[in-house]
Amino acid sequence: MNRYFFYNFTLASFINLMLYVPHILIQFRYTGAVSSMLVGIVIGTILVYMYTSAMARFPGKGLPEILKLYCPQWLVTISMLFFTILWWFATTIVVVAYAILINRFFNPDANAIVILTMLVIACGYAATRSTLSVMFIIEIGFIVNAPIIIFILFKAVRSTQLNWDAIHVIANYVTEMPTLACVAASTLIFTGYINLSLFNRLFPPNFRFKFRFVYPIFGAVILLITFFVPIGFHGTEGVNQYVYIWSQTADSLLMQYGFIERVLFLFLIVFLNLTLVYTMSGWHQAMEFLKACFPNYKPEFDSLKTPISNYVIVGIFALLTILYLLVTNEKMNMYITTYWLIIRLFVEILIVVWVFVLSKRRSKAV
Repeated sequence: MNRYFFYNFTLASFINLMLYVPHILIQFRYTGAVSSMLVGIVIGTILVYMYTSAMARFPGKGLPEILKLYCPQWLVTISMLFFTILWWFATTIVVVAYAILINRFFNPDANAIVILTMLVIACGYAATRSTLSVMFIIEIGFIVNAPIIIFILFKAVRSTQLNWDAIHVIANYVTEMPTLACVAASTLIFTGYINLSLFNRLFPPNFRFKFRFVYPIFGAVILLITFFVPIGFHGTEGVNQYVYIWSQTADSLLMQYGFIERVLFLFLIVFLNLTLVYTMSGWHQAMEFLKACFPNYKPEFDSLKTPISNYVIVGIFALLTILYLLVTNEKMNMYITTYWLIIRLFVEILIVVWVFVLSKRRSKAV
């Protein structure tokens, strides 16, 4: 069962290569990004250890069930509504960004709304499945795509085009004070642990988290590669000219002896798969949190028949996602995402501390 937690953690780490996180960090490369990453690694490690320790004391229970044990219904309802919005928006910015990315790199003549509609239909249908089915889909998506992503990262790090002098220049700015936006962006690499809020329902009573030291190491390596490799390819100044910096970095790589010469196409196809899986997972969790607002709701992680309410809720998510694309542009999306990252950091800290305190109360009661 530990592998299911690893899948969620790794999925969130990989998806940040495509998001605005590298662009945000690179914007502050002279003014605190390096020190912010170090702070983010420490904060992420602490949150991972605290949340896994707390959730291990509530086997078979998700965040809604835990809160209902100790908190009044009105507080649970307000919290679940807020978490629904947070989880929905976390995946919406991913799928919207990827729809724009496809429009820009694959088919500039296509309509971004049509592309997004096709993506949300696929994600929405998968999100209506049972929790156990969603976890199996995550596992399949990880097994298929993770080796290719690791291959691309390895090829980038080992490339002769990588300028280590440029990386060394930026690394020397480690003495600059960290900024809140960069710390929030850095901790997003570790945010996969928060999916235990729902998927903890699948873990048996005697479950224990093993090899937790792997997660901070893995997250730190991905974070450093995310930030420094584009700088090594594009230079200390040229790296700031791109929004989707890792797409340009992948386009700088060639597979001389491969049947796909440009790595960009392989990169975009793989991240299309990850985007669909990530959005499906986030919408499924948001759906379950919304259903938990009702006092009579009983969670089922392996239901034989899909409730009609699943289609209704996910349909609303899909419509709101398309509406978000219509009313925003890339500049506005970047601005909103930056502030969302900060809000997400404080909300995750609140959730972790809240559940950790409740877990201590449970230990004393036992």
